[in-house]
Amino acid sequence: MQESQFGGESAQDVDRNETDPIEYPINRVVGILDTPSQTTCAVDGLVGGGFLESEVAVGHGPEPAERLASGTGRQGFQDWFIRFTEQLGHRNAEMEMRDRYEQALRDGLTVIGVLAPTEERKDLAVQILRDCGARFINFFGRFNVEQIVR
Repeated sequence: MQESQFGGESAQDVDRNETDPIEYPINRVVGILDTPSQTTCAVDGLVGGGFLESEVAVGHGPEPAERLASGTGRQGFQDWFIRFTEQLGHRNAEMEMRDRYEQALRDGLTVIGVLAPTEERKDLAVQILRDCGARFINFFGRFNVEQIVR
């Protein structure tokens, strides 16, 4: 199993001391797994269910938590706007979700992201993650976030 970032088009190894913030997870189902056996179940289920290893990103520990905390995941005007409104004390649901995933990583839990560009792939990823005990499952579309499992 390869640990990787959540945002890029392909999986990238987190252990390379990358310092770039994690990108916004467009077209990804993201969830939290509490145990190593749940993580193994999810990765095996996803890969066995037809997802490529490069479509499955797994994060665990303080290094990806720091990368997640270091940015908004957005670029350009969107990044500036989110940072600006945060300084004014306004938080949106997207940033609250990011904080929850960051805290899960800091608590030693695993955060998994699965590239799912179609409704069918999204539904399959959600079902596999649910079956393996994932929680706080959300789908991050291009313009919206869908809360699936609290």
